[in-house]
Amino acid sequence: MRPQPECVACILRRAVFEAHLVDPSKAMDVVKGVLATLCEKFDENKPSIKVWTEVHRKVYDILGTEDPYRKVKRKSNDIAIEMFPLALEYYEKSEDKLRAAEILSIAGNILDFGVSIKNPEDFQEKFQKILEEGIYHDDTDLLKKHLRGHVVYITDNCGEIVFDKLLIREIRKYVDKITLLVRGKPILSDATLEDVYYVGLDKEVDEIKTTGIFAVGIDMDIVPEEIRSLLSSADLIIAKGMGNYESLSETDLRPIAYLLHTKCDPVAREIGVPRDVNVVKFYG
Repeated sequence: MRPQPECVACILRRAVFEAHLVDPSKAMDVVKGVLATLCEKFDENKPSIKVWTEVHRKVYDILGTEDPYRKVKRKSNDIAIEMFPLALEYYEKSEDKLRAAEILSIAGNILDFGVSIKNPEDFQEKFQKILEEGIYHDDTDLLKKHLRGHVVYITDNCGEIVFDKLLIREIRKYVDKITLLVRGKPILSDATLEDVYYVGLDKEVDEIKTTGIFAVGIDMDIVPEEIRSLLSSADLIIAKGMGNYESLSETDLRPIAYLLHTKCDPVAREIGVPRDVNVVKFYG
């Protein structure tokens, strides 16, 4: 996916949000750094994630931190763990358990600080609303046809990974092996290996790999060869969230299913759906 005009305002808002998480006195320096980076790097012909990665690298350098979201990530994990019994009850009462697990997993996708919500507590109010909305674009039947062999499951946000447990348990019924792929280094509110162990997601899968890099989404140009091989050989890739969609939608990785909530107009347009809807989009 390529950058769109609306993305500039969005990335500036997120950068200011990050500054306020760490040191509000540096907010102006952050804005100046982001503007300078955008003037140098913003290019409608360059994959969007490459631009966003450079922007966040600059912001983190100015703030002097490797993880501005560390506290809210832990809090979102804790809130999701607290809410998990409600999710489990919804799942167990559902007749179509695969779709129930998908919508629960997508509901967790709104735990995206600086975009969907400002603090973890907001999630509790939105969770039920997402479940009631259901799946707007639903390629579940196509996804189900490809549930076999080795599935690579690419995570997204902290908190969200708690609800991924139910979808992974459901996938387990159909496949031989599940590999979890998480961010190699902290970026945004995305889950890292530390978070996976914290919420117990490691117990649900056969193996865990990290991208090994600092990047928004999965930058196939710079991930280790091991990860490129893992993704290209999978019988199915399940990718959570917009960052993974932005980074992988221009690759030839197939079959792949994206599960996300459309939190911005550019991603919604690319997929061909409205903003603020729940999506299971399959490419075979």
